[in-house]
Amino acid sequence: MILDFKFYTMRFIILSIGLLLAFAPSRAQRQLDLKQCREMALEYSKQLAIAEKQKEKAVWTKKEYGANYLPKLSASGFYLYHQKKQEYKLSGGYLPTYVPGADGKLQPNVVIGADGKPVMGTDGKPVFHEYAFLPDIPLTLSLRGVYMASVQLQQPLFMGGKIRAAHQAAKFGEELAEENIRLNRSEVLVELEQAYWQCVRVQELVLVARKYKSVVNELVKNLEDAQQAGMAPLNDVLKAQVKYNDALLQLQQAEHGKQLAQMNLCRLVGLDLNTELVLTDSLSATITPGVLALPDGLEQRPDYNMLEKQVEMKRKEINVTRADFLPQVGVSAGYGYGGGLKLNGDDSNSGSFSAMASVAIPIFNWGEKRQYVKQNRAMETSKELAMSKVEDQVKEELANALVKLNENWKQVEIANSTLEIARENLKLNTFSYNEGKLPILDVLSSQATWLQAYTNVVSANYQYKVAYAEYVRILGGR
Repeated sequence: MILDFKFYTMRFIILSIGLLLAFAPSRAQRQLDLKQCREMALEYSKQLAIAEKQKEKAVWTKKEYGANYLPKLSASGFYLYHQKKQEYKLSGGYLPTYVPGADGKLQPNVVIGADGKPVMGTDGKPVFHEYAFLPDIPLTLSLRGVYMASVQLQQPLFMGGKIRAAHQAAKFGEELAEENIRLNRSEVLVELEQAYWQCVRVQELVLVARKYKSVVNELVKNLEDAQQAGMAPLNDVLKAQVKYNDALLQLQQAEHGKQLAQMNLCRLVGLDLNTELVLTDSLSATITPGVLALPDGLEQRPDYNMLEKQVEMKRKEINVTRADFLPQVGVSAGYGYGGGLKLNGDDSNSGSFSAMASVAIPIFNWGEKRQYVKQNRAMETSKELAMSKVEDQVKEELANALVKLNENWKQVEIANSTLEIARENLKLNTFSYNEGKLPILDVLSSQATWLQAYTNVVSANYQYKVAYAEYVRILGGR
């Protein structure tokens, strides 16, 4: 009775799940392979798009610093309108006079006393023989419509190597951004491949669950026929029916896992989350690890190359700072034209050309630049040590990844061998039960063993695929 109650309870649950799935909204279907998913993930990835924009910024920065080699042309101008005229007055009065002396030079026309010295007036000033009268001079300044325009050309001749060093630093910045794209590309593809193979894994687990359900269902039908013919006990039928319900639940769980895995993959490739995916690749198509080996260098690792570029940038930044210790030479030329200023009604429009050479020699800055140079040297050394550390880590990661890959390959071979044994065991036990030589529990046990062996094959192949993707990432591929 307990088995019978459990049987009908499981039937009710499975029927309910089936009805929910039957009335669920239909999903659009899309057939894809790994290559297509890679392309779609790279195109859709926001992470990679940000890295590419950083590369674009670095390119424009390099061009900006490269423009410092070239002369700069600038233009300026202004216009001024002032409503009121400005009134001024130069006060006049009596002015002293001068006469030619014996040497022909002009001398003050002062009165000389008997003592041969100039006669002084009551105001303490010398008395002149004659005075000239200057009347008051009125001035009217008009600022209505004053304008000025000029163009100037500047060319640096020697900046202590600052321009060249800054341009080279910007070039390394561009190369650094390119390596960052490679790094982000690798991360995107690794995440994509893990999600893709997980999808393939659960897709194959669904097939395994269906095969298991079919095998158990066939056994149930045979037992039911045999029980009606009086050749099998009811107890065997009930035990098989319980296993069949378990198979149905496992199938439902596998299909649920498949749906979740497909949603994750759809997210990475930019598809609607409800898209039904049909993946054409198989986990059984493996790569023999015998061709894999440790590389001699780390040139393919983008993170290592990024550190190398950062060291070079720091060296150029040091050169930029050192340039501040050296003289700076430049030339400039310009032409200006202005007008609109009126003095007592007369215009003063004019134009002029000017040229200038300049030299700036730093003398003392309280050690500011020297401290900055020392700071950058310390950072350069820090980056070099980081490179050495990464090099050691990468070598260890590569060795571990290769070991893990080979181990996973062995697990694939063992799992395949175990599956073949499980298939043969199931075949023999089924035959022996039909001959009445084994109880039904042995058949059910061999079916469960076959299911577990099949599942282990799928998992082993999945682990190998993931391990291979990680190995390629560590190697610096993709």
